[in-house]
Amino acid sequence: MERLQIYVSMIFLLSMYTYTINAQTPLFPNSVVSNDIDYIFESDPDSFVGNIFLGREDRETPGAPDGSSLFDVDTYIFEANFTDGETIEIWCHSSFESQDAAQEFADKLGPRLGKLPIFQRNMLNHVVIHNGDGGAFAEIEGQFFILYSENMDARISTNDLEETVFHESVHSSYQFMYQNHPDWLAAQAADLSFVTTFGENNPTLEDIAESALFAYTYLTYPGRLDESIETWLEENNANRLEFFGKFYGQTTNVSEVDLLQDLRISPNPSRGKFTLHSDGALNGVVNIISLDGTILNSLRVDKESEYTIDLSSYENGLYLISIPGYKDAKVLKY
Repeated sequence: MERLQIYVSMIFLLSMYTYTINAQTPLFPNSVVSNDIDYIFESDPDSFVGNIFLGREDRETPGAPDGSSLFDVDTYIFEANFTDGETIEIWCHSSFESQDAAQEFADKLGPRLGKLPIFQRNMLNHVVIHNGDGGAFAEIEGQFFILYSENMDARISTNDLEETVFHESVHSSYQFMYQNHPDWLAAQAADLSFVTTFGENNPTLEDIAESALFAYTYLTYPGRLDESIETWLEENNANRLEFFGKFYGQTTNVSEVDLLQDLRISPNPSRGKFTLHSDGALNGVVNIISLDGTILNSLRVDKESEYTIDLSSYENGLYLISIPGYKDAKVLKY
């Protein structure tokens, strides 16, 4: 009996030790303002072309600093244009009081939107900018987010506005499709730690956006994060990195990619039908690939200037379009 008690005590102590070495504490309180990491550089590729003033109309602009009505009268409406031909409306609150004052902040936002991954940017419905101070937040179901002029300037001064826009755009683009997805929940459960305390305290609403910023930088710009942070992610967030690899992938620092032809897809996202375009004639086998790497369909295209694929019968989600000799492209069906 005494020997059995000793064995039980040893097993208990061993289990406590195992928990101690496996349960890691988060790296930071949150992903953006609690550290000095510059995840996204001002010099990174930017698809923003410019803003066009569309006029003034009444719009729904939640979160006004002065507590005014949800509906704003004579909101300043701008259309942000990008090199892929897509656009996003930027709604600047009427409290800016002049087109020039409103456009100043629409123009500050434009290049930050232009640095987003294309599929992520194109899922946004619009962006609201208030004149005043407040913390950025997203409306996940409405697929838009809200910024504040004073906070924008403050985050520009600390090189944090790109990261803020990225974080909020994750919330307002694909989060609604994946926050309860089995693949994401499995990655959360299998990893040893949350990357931030904010994500740990809000695992459903915040962890996907908190983790995405680290994963995007790790995958898209290898070596940009400090080596100790990359090692921590590899050891503690390996499953999250694998999950986000299906969205972002390692495309930077791969010289072969520069030799491939561009593949453009519009509209993206879409309810089902997408048109493929390239500078030259499309030629080869179009592979439609799921997030887990399964080839779902293969279609032959023979020297076409453009080609339409129909994913109407597919489940909503992100798919990879791959044609030998072309850069892979991601499409989002919703």
